Amino acid sequence: MNKIYTALFFLLIGFSASAQNATLKGVINDTSSHQKLVNTTITLLRAKDSTLYKFTRSKEDGTFEINHLDSGKFVLMITHNRYADYLDAITIRPDEINDLGNVMLTLEANLLADVTVRAQIAAMRMKGDTLEYAADSFHVREGASVEDLLKTLPGIQVDKDGKITAQGEQVKKVLVDGEEFFGDDPTVATQNLQADAVKSVQVFDKKSDQSEFTGIDDGDKTKTINLKLKDDKKNGYFGKLDVGGGTNDKWSNSGMINDFKGKKKVSAYGIMSSTGKTGLNWDEQGSYGEANSGPEFNDDFGGFMFFGDNQDEFSNGNYYGEGVPKSWAAGLNFGNKYNDDKQSLNGSYRFNKITTLGNGNTYSQSILPDSLFYNTETAKTFNSRWRHSISGIYEQQFDSSFSMKLTLKGYTGHQNTYSDYDDKSLDADGALVNQSLRNTNADGDNSNLNANLLLRKKFKKQGRTLSFNINDIYNGSNTDGFLYSLNSFYTKGALQFIDTTDQEKKNTARVNMLNSKLTYTEPIVKNLFAEINYAFRLSTSTAEKLSYNKTSDGKYSALDSLFSTDYTFDVTTNTGGAALKYSGKKITFGAGTDIASTNFDQKDLLRDTTLNRNYVNFFPRASFTYKFNETSRIFVSYNGSTQQPSITQISPVADNTNPLIITVGNPSLKQEFIHNINFNANSFKVLSQRGFFMYGNINVTENAIVTNQRTGTNGITTYTYVNTNGNYNAWAGLNYFKKFTKADFNLNWGIHYNGSRYTNFVNGEKNQTNNYSPGIELGFNKQKEKKYNINYWASINYNVSKSSINTELQTKYWSQSHNLDFTVYLPKKFEINNEVHADLRQKTAAFNTNNNVVVWNGYIGRRFLKNDKGLLKFYVYDLLNQNKGYDREINTNVITEKNYETINRYFMLSFVWNFSKSAAGLPAPKQ
Repeated sequence: MNKIYTALFFLLIGFSASAQNATLKGVINDTSSHQKLVNTTITLLRAKDSTLYKFTRSKEDGTFEINHLDSGKFVLMITHNRYADYLDAITIRPDEINDLGNVMLTLEANLLADVTVRAQIAAMRMKGDTLEYAADSFHVREGASVEDLLKTLPGIQVDKDGKITAQGEQVKKVLVDGEEFFGDDPTVATQNLQADAVKSVQVFDKKSDQSEFTGIDDGDKTKTINLKLKDDKKNGYFGKLDVGGGTNDKWSNSGMINDFKGKKKVSAYGIMSSTGKTGLNWDEQGSYGEANSGPEFNDDFGGFMFFGDNQDEFSNGNYYGEGVPKSWAAGLNFGNKYNDDKQSLNGSYRFNKITTLGNGNTYSQSILPDSLFYNTETAKTFNSRWRHSISGIYEQQFDSSFSMKLTLKGYTGHQNTYSDYDDKSLDADGALVNQSLRNTNADGDNSNLNANLLLRKKFKKQGRTLSFNINDIYNGSNTDGFLYSLNSFYTKGALQFIDTTDQEKKNTARVNMLNSKLTYTEPIVKNLFAEINYAFRLSTSTAEKLSYNKTSDGKYSALDSLFSTDYTFDVTTNTGGAALKYSGKKITFGAGTDIASTNFDQKDLLRDTTLNRNYVNFFPRASFTYKFNETSRIFVSYNGSTQQPSITQISPVADNTNPLIITVGNPSLKQEFIHNINFNANSFKVLSQRGFFMYGNINVTENAIVTNQRTGTNGITTYTYVNTNGNYNAWAGLNYFKKFTKADFNLNWGIHYNGSRYTNFVNGEKNQTNNYSPGIELGFNKQKEKKYNINYWASINYNVSKSSINTELQTKYWSQSHNLDFTVYLPKKFEINNEVHADLRQKTAAFNTNNNVVVWNGYIGRRFLKNDKGLLKFYVYDLLNQNKGYDREINTNVITEKNYETINRYFMLSFVWNFSKSAAGLPAPKQ
């Protein structure tokens, strides 16, 4: 019997040896120079699921060898910096030396010049926690911008204002080669850089600088896009010039030039336009803000979303399709590295000016417990704003263990606004309740300074670090303006009395926030690290709002104490915390908590009152990542945070900017506590060029700051703020992408869901507004070189909103968005482009007018100059002359429809020149 076992044992040993006795070898060469390439990565993936099997690197002579291989089908992937990826399906034969011979790699810069290249770049793949899109795998028309490229990428949406969402989250930052590009203005990169300059688009959650250094998540993340440029664009210059003039006083002139030589990068741009191109950040925010004002439905993203009232004064002058704008913008960006990359400098200057003249009508339905009010407003507005902005980042590596990063940002600006309003309120029977003729004007200055210093120290023991971060943010504004309002009140349509408000408004606001944090990390055992930290934060806010009534001598000298305040609000926080992180081959896990002691000190200097309060908070956080393989993973995280009330929300003084809608702060407000859960999962198959990803996010708010609304029989509504529970907002989605290689087209589809609950109080009754919006999306992208290029994207959503105070009144409607970009290339270098944007919305009981918007733009042009880089085109905007400004918002118990003046049909003759030149002989910068 033992002999039988012995024979079986040796038989199994022999079988195992024969099953893993194959060898794969070869030599890696450069296609052009035939130079042997060292340190090339050779990877074998299992063909059935694209999982990693084995890998090695090439030697000094370019040779490589992988031994003890299983037989079967595999995907061979060979990668080297600055060379196109090499992918091939191979079969490993058992008990043989599988010799590939010479494998030729092609520089990406020369890829288009080669006739036969056995190379393929994966359209999408994961690199660590980063989702990367290969730009050339997604076809856009010649001369397209980065924004046009982003619209073709699965899981990324760009709305009509240029705002970007990725995996359901708004993108707040756009980098170029990992560095700031004109500060925090994403549109400079997305709207002015050319798509053909981009090698890949990376999407990731950018952690704080301190968290990136320690490797332990502190919960501070920003959805970020990084544009990696092609190597031939990093040595030389490239840019774009676009000049044009047309009918109806329309002109559009813009230009950008980028001069990159090794590590030195210089970029400049300029814009003059009356067509809506402003060069302004689509979400240019200050550094302090209000709490969320409630959920609003956003047709562009297909869902109900929470929007905080945290924009600064300049944001109101941005152009989001309202009115007829004229804009001027210019900027300069510089970056360089010195002293063997131990020092780096990146800085920019920007100037923006925009004037907007417009008019519009707003219709709203206010749902009350036992009645309805219908409100109409006709407005004429003029806005003029300018701003000078600077930003800079300096980094220095003093030695291998100690480094410093200094960041400075700031701006100074001026604004001037003038508005005329005609407001009317009707009861449920259509009888006039009130009417207000109102005009306002304001003239003021605003400024901001944000300074951040990070010191980082690594010790000899790997994983032991010490870092210190200190940040100071200042915001200031001074505004002087006037309010005149003639208000008439009616009972069953009969005039009862008239009230007049004639005031001068002098407002001064200052906010300074000092934040500091000391963090120490220590390795415990292999793959396990600990962190302890201490943080000190001090926020000081002052708001002086003075209202002066007009006196008999025609001067504004009588202080109106009812609408005046001089208020200070200081918040002091001391925080201590600890965390653990485990980082294994397949599992990464982190957990920790901070404990914070917070003091509120509020003073009403005008009324000589003081309120002091103390809080103790726990801020737990945890994250978990599981890697099924190199191309599939799942991530889940939890984070707890607080949101302090703003000085506007706690100042106990009425704001009568609109005498029919009065806002009064509440000094007894508590801080909000927000629970956030986030997850995402993805899987990509390199060989089959397909992938899918899922994402989701939910925010639950304790002590949410909400509105307490009281509307009287005269139609005057007074808002104050209170704390309550039960608020949440959530979104989730799934996207699938497939590249059909033989037919050469990309297809992606997805489903998504947005939902929220917002609690407020209306005339003493608690009201819960539940909103939800499921939807589907579909994208298609195909190109045939020199023949045509087509991109199509669509989103269809079903929107529902219900308020508990009046369950009989529900809002339900379908909304659709369709976008088509189709270019046909004709003989003699002519081309025709059609671009159609269609926003379709179902009529509702409250809004039963046609509010669909179809905008058809197009041009016919001819290319010339070297490599067809010049384009002379005759362009028409809004060919059908159907463009109209329209927005629909559902905000708690108020449903609003807005129609406004916008840009209509015009014709333009323009010249576009995309230019570039590589600097021969310069080495490519290090990656």
